[in-house]
Amino acid sequence: MGSENLLLSGFQDFLPERMLQRNALISVARICFESFGFLAQDTPCIERSELLMGKYGENEKLMYSFRDHGDRSVSLRYDLTVPLSRFIKMHANEICFPYRRYQVGPVWRADRPGKGRYREFVQMDGDIVDDDSVLADVEILLLIHLFMQSLGASAVIRINCRQVLDALIEKCGLDQTTGTSLLRVIDKFGKIGQAGVLSELKTIGFSAEVVDVVGEYLVIDGTNDVVLQGLTGLLKNTSTFQSGLTRLSQIADAIKESESGAVNFKVEPTIARGLDYYTGVIFETTLVDNPDFGSVCSGGRYNRLIKHPNGQLLPSIGLSIGIDRLFAALESVNKAPAIKTTTQVFVVNFDDKAIGEYLKLAHELRSAGVTVEIFPRSTKVVNQLNAANNRHIQLAILMGPEEISRSQVVLKDMRAGAQKSVNRSDIVPTVLEALNTAPDSSTEGGGVR
Repeated sequence: MGSENLLLSGFQDFLPERMLQRNALISVARICFESFGFLAQDTPCIERSELLMGKYGENEKLMYSFRDHGDRSVSLRYDLTVPLSRFIKMHANEICFPYRRYQVGPVWRADRPGKGRYREFVQMDGDIVDDDSVLADVEILLLIHLFMQSLGASAVIRINCRQVLDALIEKCGLDQTTGTSLLRVIDKFGKIGQAGVLSELKTIGFSAEVVDVVGEYLVIDGTNDVVLQGLTGLLKNTSTFQSGLTRLSQIADAIKESESGAVNFKVEPTIARGLDYYTGVIFETTLVDNPDFGSVCSGGRYNRLIKHPNGQLLPSIGLSIGIDRLFAALESVNKAPAIKTTTQVFVVNFDDKAIGEYLKLAHELRSAGVTVEIFPRSTKVVNQLNAANNRHIQLAILMGPEEISRSQVVLKDMRAGAQKSVNRSDIVPTVLEALNTAPDSSTEGGGVR
């Protein structure tokens, strides 16, 4: 078997540089979640299968399930939302509600691999449990906006509401099962367009009257106010529409009043995700520079999934970020975190006999919060400096026999190619200052020593 065939399809290896970038992405997300008052939690990667079955509709076939050594039916977690339901049921008496939590970890889906689509990937979720307010909906949406802003990525957050979709089903005169089939086709609008949706509806047997109504629905577009007016004109006589319109209007108004970039939020009638468990607002996020990549952050309100141990349903809303999918999308538009290394200072090894000096120097710098790498063996200085360059390390310290005898070191700025002699006793403050200073190529002594 060739080395190119050793990795299972749909799975990834991460070399250190890409791992650093992915970790940086997660760190930005953590900061954003915590700025909105979310607390970190965790759950196991494996759950009892019966806890997950019946929660994912037709996607249940994508779960990795097997029998363990105790002959129990278990499954790798498919997402982080259903395990949250089990978590709440077990720990409700230890939780302060409303409960804001976030979680990051791998999930597994036996899906067909594709662009940004993997069988194992890191997902990051945020949920507000036991809160049915418009404020909770808005906070989740503004959190996404802050996250994308913090990444330097321009994104559009498309919003719809399950009550609007139910109103369309009612307008078409369909039962819920047939209506769900209709909505699954509408959800393909972003990929196949209006003509594709209408053609597929005809092919699978929907009546001309239904196709005509859907045709009217699909052309509703424009500003949020225009879209809401268009939906009202088409669906106003249905029983569920008014509640959906009210919710969407309240969300759009609150976002506008928050001054958080209302232009990035668009009411989009064709969003029809999570039909098996979403009950209210639903949303998807796409990058402006590469909308064809698809949604990189999505979610919605699910008021019938999580129960308190006393049997009370806990209305909830959540978002899911496919970290690896988002990472691939950011790479496609050159917006991935620009981090190459965590090492700030590289210590050149002139002589293995001086290792004690190097370790003492590294200890002083590390105690001051500086990350340090000592080259593990004595070899040509130019080779060691090339290694520092290849690792994208900012500073190098050269302390050979002459420097040691004079109680000095040479500090080299690898970014500017400049170097200077520093008293050994002053090296820590000098390094800290250099790390906080932009490189200046005019400093004396450029080039490799």
